[in-house]
Amino acid sequence: MPWRRLHLVRALSAAGLVSSLMFLGSPHAAATSSDDAEPTTAPSDASTTETVGLLKAAQAGDLKVSARGQGQDKVRLNIQNTSSKRLNVIVPPGLVASSGVGQGGRGGGGFQSMGLGMLTNRPGSFGQFQGSSAAGLRSMPVAGSETSAVTIPAGETLDVSIPAVCLNYGVATPTSRDAFTLMDVDDFTQDVRVRKALRSLALLGTSQGVAQASMWRICNDVPFEEMASRDSKSLNDYEISLASRFVDAVDAGGSEDLVNPALLTEGRVFLRLQAEGAAIQDDASRLGAKLDGLRLLGLPIQVVSGEEPPSANAPALYVKVALSESQAGEAVGRLQVGYTLVDDQWRPLGKATFRDRSSAAVLDAQSLVRLVEQELVATFVTVKPAKRTVNSTTLRVENRLPFTVSGLTVRAGTSAGSPIVPFDAVGIGPARSALLPIQAGQAQIAGVELNGL
Repeated sequence: MPWRRLHLVRALSAAGLVSSLMFLGSPHAAATSSDDAEPTTAPSDASTTETVGLLKAAQAGDLKVSARGQGQDKVRLNIQNTSSKRLNVIVPPGLVASSGVGQGGRGGGGFQSMGLGMLTNRPGSFGQFQGSSAAGLRSMPVAGSETSAVTIPAGETLDVSIPAVCLNYGVATPTSRDAFTLMDVDDFTQDVRVRKALRSLALLGTSQGVAQASMWRICNDVPFEEMASRDSKSLNDYEISLASRFVDAVDAGGSEDLVNPALLTEGRVFLRLQAEGAAIQDDASRLGAKLDGLRLLGLPIQVVSGEEPPSANAPALYVKVALSESQAGEAVGRLQVGYTLVDDQWRPLGKATFRDRSSAAVLDAQSLVRLVEQELVATFVTVKPAKRTVNSTTLRVENRLPFTVSGLTVRAGTSAGSPIVPFDAVGIGPARSALLPIQAGQAQIAGVELNGL
């Protein structure tokens, strides 16, 4: 049953809800934290490298794999290449580190079973972050992809921590003394909802908190209200609201093997455009007619007309844009931004203003969306230097949007011509932060991508 009655929405800036996560710029070199570096070697000759699935290669004797506990949010994998070839090893979505405790177990003996993310996940993220608008996602093969692979030379061993979520609410947290059995989720449980949920999370990608709340609800039938009350140190209200929407999407898809991404992206971003002054009324009407379906922060816009706020399934974002012109003829937009975590209960998030050298008469819809997005990013996804060395700067990126940031771009400098550095699959949860090292003295966020999860 969806979470619809949580009335206490904690402040975005609550210190207890913000975690700092270190992640590296390269998605293939960031499977672990900085004090847990792993040996990875890029293949010098692609013809000598064979791509294999983790489980199949282990069954065939080409890999020797062991898994041990590492707390409530990670599993430690030891992967030894016992073959004579360099292996490009893929972790398939929907992999489980099983403790032997039943999937529905809650509060019993033993220790937790864990659902695994990807080898290439940065701490705090979960899954591959396949594009939510990618054609054919619902029918794509679920055996994995090379974006989730690591390369292990012949005879070498990779010792790696992989983000994971608990599958047995209330059962003891696994430690390094506890050994798991790796298996596909289809072999772990006959519950089609569990299979669909874990595999979809691993493909679509989200923050670890959203993935955890989702799996506790689906695996163990834990009410979201109970999580909000008992697990507030590890989950916040924004993550729980996103998990509730995901569970609804799991149940809405019928017999489909994967969640339809449209159920997660549609009806998430609402925008109302109004003119301030009769002189630009026609321009505002022209622009408003072309906004519906354009993407803001990676999510499709749904245009709102009239004074009443939209009716929305939470969580959602509502941006009101008041368009005017300055005395110099520049287009000016005043933004009022709201959000909801409980259906139709809108709350203010903040305000912002953009100014463009073009007049409203020459502004097109795409440019208007770009201006709005730039201000939303600058206001609600902030970056500050946390540490500086001679050659690099560690930035603290804080996400104040009610969604997980799936990807972002950073401008390595403060000028418009500074190089842009992309970071994919970052998985910075709502009301969470991350530490980002970059080879620059100063930096700013250039763009943000959301996937609705």
